[in-house]
Amino acid sequence: MILLELVWGTLYDRFNRRLVMICSLLSMTAIYPLYTLHTRIWYLAILEFLTGALGVAMGPTTRAFVSEESRSESFGVSTGLMMVSSTLGGIVGSALGAFVAQEWSFNYSFYASALLSLFTAALILLSLPARKKVDEHLNRDNLVRGLKPILHTRSAWILFFAAVCATLGAVSIRSFLPLYASERIGMSTLQIGLLISATSAAQLIAMLLLGLISDRIGRRRTAILGFLLASLTFPLFFIAKSPFDLTVVSLVVSLGLSASSLLFWLVPEVTPRGLYGTVVGMYGSFEDAGVILSPILYGVIWSSYGPVSIFGAASFTTLLAALFLLSKFPKRNDIKDA
Repeated sequence: MILLELVWGTLYDRFNRRLVMICSLLSMTAIYPLYTLHTRIWYLAILEFLTGALGVAMGPTTRAFVSEESRSESFGVSTGLMMVSSTLGGIVGSALGAFVAQEWSFNYSFYASALLSLFTAALILLSLPARKKVDEHLNRDNLVRGLKPILHTRSAWILFFAAVCATLGAVSIRSFLPLYASERIGMSTLQIGLLISATSAAQLIAMLLLGLISDRIGRRRTAILGFLLASLTFPLFFIAKSPFDLTVVSLVVSLGLSASSLLFWLVPEVTPRGLYGTVVGMYGSFEDAGVILSPILYGVIWSSYGPVSIFGAASFTTLLAALFLLSKFPKRNDIKDA
């Protein structure tokens, strides 16, 4: 993902945007059934690499598409709805896959995924508008020249590093909270399942509400408030001793961390039109870097300083994300189009 997200974002800027999405989905339609053919580790590793390399295309392309098509007065609502839809898809997909696997077999879960990918490709082909006109001046040389100002734009790098910090905070909840709840609080499997469902539901509601708020006070201010809320709430994990305590703290932290969905939507403020896909891909690669770093970082902290210490580290990284956003950003009119 970290290697190829930028590539797909660049292709989005240069070719028919529907074609990029459809190629990704058709590739996944072909790959999913291959999971049922073999169980060797090396074989699964190859499939995982292909899934990341080809499936990741939907990230920068769909986000760039929404960014370009949304009206400025309802931008927060549009982006909030997209993040809600993506999160809801993950929740429903997990439940649907588990149901199919339990009633039939895991093989049928992959077949169902392939059919859903094929259906989505057909839906995009029939419903989404193609780019009205592919800019002829977006050849390789002009693309590189247009990208150079972004590489020298302080605000763009602030967003990229804020994305890494916000991701580090989010992964502490997404990946380590279930383990912590089991080993340190003694929660049962059902209790942990309900905890994860509750935090996911809280994030769904928060994403839409934050989108509405951001249309009134601005995306950057809303994101800063969300990160500050999460950063100030993370230390409460140190005093959470019961399943109820842990659930309440997790819900509040999840509400604050939902602001990370707004962080991406600041990208257009530092991006020339015509380079959305490329810069979205760069942003996504930095998010992926946070995903790669977090298991190593938190694993070392867990082993060296104790399990609850990871939430202290997450509080610090989330605070850093808020501090990054306090820096001055350029006005959109000051950014020249590519």
